[in-house]
Amino acid sequence: MTAKATQRRFVIDGSMAKGGGGFTYLVNIIPELAAQAPGDQFKVILGHEPLAAAMPDLPNVEIDFVGDVGVLKRLQFTYGQAAQKARDWDADLYFSASDWLPPNLDCPGAVALRNPNIFAEGAAKDLSWRHKIRLPILRGAARLSARIAKRVMFVSDDSSGWIGDSIGLPEAKRTVIHHGIDASQWQQDEPKPSLHSRPFILSVSSVYPYKNYVRLIEAYTEMARRNPDVPDLVIIGDNQCDTTMQAMFEARDAAGEFAEWIHILGEVPYAEIREYYREACLFVFPSYLETFGHPLLEAMAAGAPLVAADIPVFREVARDAALYADPFSVEALATAMEQAMASETGRKDLIKRGRERLRAFRWSRSATKLLAMFDAILEEDAKPTVAEVTELPRPDWRERRPSTRIAARVATSPAR
Repeated sequence: MTAKATQRRFVIDGSMAKGGGGFTYLVNIIPELAAQAPGDQFKVILGHEPLAAAMPDLPNVEIDFVGDVGVLKRLQFTYGQAAQKARDWDADLYFSASDWLPPNLDCPGAVALRNPNIFAEGAAKDLSWRHKIRLPILRGAARLSARIAKRVMFVSDDSSGWIGDSIGLPEAKRTVIHHGIDASQWQQDEPKPSLHSRPFILSVSSVYPYKNYVRLIEAYTEMARRNPDVPDLVIIGDNQCDTTMQAMFEARDAAGEFAEWIHILGEVPYAEIREYYREACLFVFPSYLETFGHPLLEAMAAGAPLVAADIPVFREVARDAALYADPFSVEALATAMEQAMASETGRKDLIKRGRERLRAFRWSRSATKLLAMFDAILEEDAKPTVAEVTELPRPDWRERRPSTRIAARVATSPAR
C-alpha cells in the first residue's frame, strides 16, 4: 500500500493499558500526536474506562472503547477483531502501544515493547499462579509481534539492548523513543489542602513483585528504628499481584510500632497523584526491573528529591539527579533514604539536578520521534518490492536491446 497524499489514518492500540506507565504514556502522547499532525486522523483503541475518561476531546482523535480485555479476550481481539477494525477504518498504519500486534493486517504495523517481566529471566518466580500462566502467552505473542512488525519501539536504550538481544531483533528494526513529561502540569498553582496529615516519603507504581515494595517497607522500618522522627511512608499503586500486596501488608504489620506510619493506598486518581508528588519530602523508586521508570520524571517535575534502585535504566533516565542504592539490600535502601534527607542543602541539590535533567524529556519530542517512525514505515511500505517489479510486462527479447536485457535480469533475480 502507499501513504495517502493528504490525510493519513493511524490506529493506536492501547487496549491493554490500565494503570501505571501505559496509562501515563497514552494520556500524554495522544494529545501531542494530534497537535503535531492536525491533518491526520487517529483511532485510539482503549479498554480501561478511567483511561478513556481521561482522554481530552480532540477533533482528529476517535476513541474506540472495547471494554476491559484480559489475556483471553486480548488474544481474541488481537488475532480476530483488530485487523478487521483497521481494515474497516481504512488505516494506513497500526501501532500497538502494548506489546501485541495483529498478524493479519492489511497495513504496516509497529509495536512498543514496554513490559519487562515478559522477557526477563526468572521474572515469573515471585508472581501469582495466575500471572505465571499468563506470562508464556504474553511472551509468545510479543515475540511474534516483534517478528512481523516493521519497527519495534523501546522506551530506553537499556531495554532496546537487553530485550532486543534476547529475542534476536535486528538493530535496524529497533527505535528508541524516551518518555516525556509536561513539567508545567506538576507545578503548584495555588496552595491546596494537604492530602496527608504528616510529612511523608512517597513511592508510586503498580504493584508487582519486582517493584520491590516489601524491601522498601523493611528499609523504612529499619530507618525508623534509627530515626524516630522520620516522615511517614506512602505507597500508591494499582494492585496487579495479590501475593505481593499481601506480602506488603505483612511487612507493614511486622514493623510493629512503626506500622501506623506506613500507608498503602492502592490506586489513586491521576490528578490526585500529582498532589502527592508535590507534597512529598522524598521520592523512592526501589524497582529492580523496568524499561524506563516514568515516576522518576514525575518526581523531578514536582520538585521531590530522588532515591532510586541502582539499575542501568534508572541511571540512563536520572543520571546525577538521584541517590542510588542496591535494590536487593534493605540496609542500602535505608542508608540512601537517610542520606537524601540528612541536610536541606543536599535535598535542594538533588532537586536542582532533577530540574536540569528534566530538560531532556518532553512529550512533544516523544511525539515528534514517533511520527517520524510512522513516516519512515510508510515510506518504506510505498517502495516497490522485487515481487512488484517482476509483475511488470517482460521485454521482447527479440529486440536485442542490451540495456533492457540487463534491467530485466536484475528485476527477476532472487534477492541475496
